[in-house]
Amino acid sequence: MKPTVNPWKKCLEFVALSDIGLRRSNNQDSHDEVPARNQTIWNSRGHVFCVADGMGAHAAGELASKLATDTIPMVYLKQTQLPPGEALTRAIQEANQVIHRKGNSDPELRGMGTTNDTLVILPEGAMIGHVGDSRIYRLRGRKWEQLTRDHSVVWDMEEAGKPIDETVQKNVITRCLGVSPDVRVDIEGPMPIQQGDIFLLCSDGLCGQFEGKEADMGRILSILPLPEATQGLVDLANLYGGPDNITVTTVKYLGPQQAVKKNGEAEPVAPAAQTQMPRPAVPVWIWNLLAGTGLLLFLGLILLGFWPMLGLVLAVPGAAGAGFAAFRIFGRKPLKPFSRRSGKGPYRSYSAECDAEFCLNLRKTFSELRSGAVGQGVTELQEAEKLARTANRALEEKKFDESAKHFVLAISSVWRALAG
Repeated sequence: MKPTVNPWKKCLEFVALSDIGLRRSNNQDSHDEVPARNQTIWNSRGHVFCVADGMGAHAAGELASKLATDTIPMVYLKQTQLPPGEALTRAIQEANQVIHRKGNSDPELRGMGTTNDTLVILPEGAMIGHVGDSRIYRLRGRKWEQLTRDHSVVWDMEEAGKPIDETVQKNVITRCLGVSPDVRVDIEGPMPIQQGDIFLLCSDGLCGQFEGKEADMGRILSILPLPEATQGLVDLANLYGGPDNITVTTVKYLGPQQAVKKNGEAEPVAPAAQTQMPRPAVPVWIWNLLAGTGLLLFLGLILLGFWPMLGLVLAVPGAAGAGFAAFRIFGRKPLKPFSRRSGKGPYRSYSAECDAEFCLNLRKTFSELRSGAVGQGVTELQEAEKLARTANRALEEKKFDESAKHFVLAISSVWRALAG
């Protein structure tokens, strides 16, 4: 699990975990978490979280995803003159160009690409930048929602009402970073955020293994602390086959942003009600107008004592022009961070309520895993068996949340024993 520094512990919790899976020789996924360094940056750009799933021979996919997660936060945070949606679009498009140029520079890297999902937490709520079939979900209470639309052949066929059979290649995507010099970016949001909301960013190594049972991901997040839930999701994805790299970032909004000190100064910077934007740049012609009319005003004032009429002819238009230029300079209002909400998400919605069926499926998974561990000579299973007994008692009492929680922990315990 990636160690992260979080200066926002009272209002934001996040966990990131990436696993090679069971069938891959290297990990082509990348992720990055960039919480704002101080309140001023939070007020203007927010917190940034990225997940990318690379593709390409040899180390090409690994490089492509790393370039994406390195480039996007850096470029986005620098684009302070642009509204957040435009800044994120530009950052993802620049990452696309970086990957494309790198791919064309080396025959062994040609054709490399990556998906990308970027989540930004801002004063207005959550904003998403999305390309490919990695996904972002949100858990709100017991409602589990997919906030991104897959850029894939399957989703295009579903939306067109076409039948999907075994001949359809379900892993074919229609959009990614790096393959072409240009890319279209989906922006979602801003979506209002509520205390307790949990966001999950993942590569398809996770969500692909929960296909048909997507609600289970939300159920696990709803019953366990974030670190244990994130680990449990990865463990289950491996148990369901683990054919691909698995990367998961979970982000929980604990409450409103709190004022923090700026660069160690005593006075805190107050949290912003909306993303703070700079005033627009002054056009060059305004500066030219101010210089020209200011000169007229200066000459007119000098000439008033010698040739009053000529002085007035110069001073009056000079004063009017200089006043107009000054008004345009000092009367500028900050840009609006958002003019409207972008995107159509959520695209799918599920109930994340735990029930008997969910608990029984977890119990079956645990039993099969435990039998396999015993068959391999693993003996350190006492902790797992204790957790399973607690889970079974809770199931008998129809305490489904408690039962599911302990079954997931028992599964992770056996998995660690097998790995150790």
